[in-house]
Amino acid sequence: MHWKKSIIVVLLGLTNLYAKTVEGEILLGIFSHAPSGNASYTLPGKTMNAAVDLENTFGWKQENDVAAEAYLEHSLPFFPNTKIGYTNLSHTGQGNATDFFWGNIISFDGFVASNLDLELYDITPYYKILDNTLEADLGITLRYIDGNIAVNTFLQNETTDFESLVPMLYGKAKVAIPNTDISIQCEADAISADRTTFYDYEISVRYAFGLGLGLEGGYKAFHLNSDELADGLKTNIDFEGPYTMLTWSF
Repeated sequence: MHWKKSIIVVLLGLTNLYAKTVEGEILLGIFSHAPSGNASYTLPGKTMNAAVDLENTFGWKQENDVAAEAYLEHSLPFFPNTKIGYTNLSHTGQGNATDFFWGNIISFDGFVASNLDLELYDITPYYKILDNTLEADLGITLRYIDGNIAVNTFLQNETTDFESLVPMLYGKAKVAIPNTDISIQCEADAISADRTTFYDYEISVRYAFGLGLGLEGGYKAFHLNSDELADGLKTNIDFEGPYTMLTWSF
């Protein structure tokens, strides 16, 4: 029976050690994003439609959506740390179009209403390569993209669904300003392949209040240029703007 007690003691010791070496942070806030760029949707076997301007034709303007992130770090060798993230990008607009093409909507003149519902889910294993006044992380982000674009006229409706799982390189650098509770950081993901270029970045300043709480604010941008999200759908879209998040470190 002594060996059973020994195993229990070892397991309890490892659990206690692991609990003491785990730390992390949770962030929740608002991303105020303005769209720019264009998109087109062509039914299979048809001649490629001209790209539609998101601001001038669809009438998409700046919107506020929820963004959330969480980091979990530990001191165990070889095992990566983990970041998870969620971003919602939604837009609704309307405008008057001339000779408008989108899917089965062909050469339409008149009022066009549209909306975008786009969700980005990230999981990022990463390693901390520097951990002093200057912190630096490197890893790989797996991003699941799920969304749709709905276009409506008084004659026809067309909804284009799309989804994709995209691997991206991840990097982060953070500098703590000595003798203050302020830090500056830059964080980015990126991939470029034959018919796809995705990237995002954020530049921010954080102030720590105490009790693990803080406030982070800065500028965030997403770029989606691809014709592989769905058959016939081509996107060259940017979402950019300021963001603010409440942070809790533990």
